[in-house]
Amino acid sequence: MNEKAVVFSCGNDPLIGIIHQPDEPVNTGVIIIVAGGPQYRVGAHRQFVTLGRQLASKGIPTLRFDHRGTGDSSGDYRGFVDMDKDIQAAIDTLLKEYPHLEKIALWGECESASAAAFYAYNDDRVSGLFLVNPWIRTEAGQAKTYLKHYYRKRLRDPKFWKKLRSGEFSFLKSAEAYLKLHSEARKQKQSAEKPQENLKELPLPERLTKSLHLFAGNTYILTSGNDYIAQEFKDFMATSDLWKKSGINEKSTFHDMADADHTFSRTEWRVELFQHTETWLLASQ
Repeated sequence: MNEKAVVFSCGNDPLIGIIHQPDEPVNTGVIIIVAGGPQYRVGAHRQFVTLGRQLASKGIPTLRFDHRGTGDSSGDYRGFVDMDKDIQAAIDTLLKEYPHLEKIALWGECESASAAAFYAYNDDRVSGLFLVNPWIRTEAGQAKTYLKHYYRKRLRDPKFWKKLRSGEFSFLKSAEAYLKLHSEARKQKQSAEKPQENLKELPLPERLTKSLHLFAGNTYILTSGNDYIAQEFKDFMATSDLWKKSGINEKSTFHDMADADHTFSRTEWRVELFQHTETWLLASQ
């Protein structure tokens, strides 16, 4: 197994990537899409290195890269909602190195999971999506999540009642916060009722739903149990008529890691995440 640094173009901007090269490559390749904006190299991004090496050890050629405006790549940072050209260029690069590949899977966490879904249905070369804690944050969705999960959890927390007895808890501030969240939560329903034709103009939950509905390949969605971002996504799946009628549940695989946090910060969580990834990819051979 080797690792090869590559420089490839996205428009006029050079992008930097690393290809994890297996000794005996299978017919499926993986593109790991970096999550979020600039991050410290030993944080969540380090697990992408580990994942790339593990997949290559199982014969899966894997490219991880810095999209425009992040890491060592040039260009302006455009965010996850405008990453199509970056992903397309990365796929072109991996296929140039491994022209025998019959399948390409996109792997993304948080914002990059959503970016992968937004892109995949437009490119027939993409056969699979592995999405980890997809980001569909809206102010209304966040408000509903906190109302449902944070405040209920606080009422069961002995520390809350201790603060209440000691006078450290402010009813006024908490009531103001609660009412603000409740107002934001009501906006979500009103926004969803407005018709939108262009997927890029849709709120994130609706855009993700319609993107996955249009994608003809296989999808694996893995969520964390101890994460409000994942919870917002799970609540949307459970309550959205658009999602329920989309057919995504019937054609996708789901797994929830009950104890894991958003970035899988413990070794045992990362090991389990990588094992699910590896098993799913090899099963598609």
